[in-house]
Amino acid sequence: MTTIKQGSLVELEIELLDGDGDVLETTADGGPLEVRVGDGELPPTVEAALAGLEVGGALDVTCPAGEAFGPHDPEAIVSVPREDFPEGMDLEKGAAVGVTVEDDEDGTAEIDAVIVEVNPDAVILDANHPLAGQPARFRARVVTIDGMS
Repeated sequence: MTTIKQGSLVELEIELLDGDGDVLETTADGGPLEVRVGDGELPPTVEAALAGLEVGGALDVTCPAGEAFGPHDPEAIVSVPREDFPEGMDLEKGAAVGVTVEDDEDGTAEIDAVIVEVNPDAVILDANHPLAGQPARFRARVVTIDGMS
């Protein structure tokens, strides 16, 4: 039987859970996730746990803090002048907003940030992934390996 190795194209049913065991993301509704093992789409801990599994095989691993979604970066928390936001825009703590930032490739990119504070002069935004700096638990089941089920 075929087993997963570096370079294998696999389809996985995945659940991502937070530290409390709550499911944050799942492929249950949208079908399996297709990835090539070794391309860096999955955290190293998950890729290592996939090695040697066959179709139907399952894993349940916890990635150490910061591995899955990067470390929490204090520089990703920024203060934006309140006048940079459209007048009348609802600025509530915890709300997600799209922000245009400079990137290394074509100049700008759109990212999501969360409002962490609103004051009369500025809006404080956190552009870290919500799970940055935290451990993440992955549960997965192998559906296919290189197109074979």
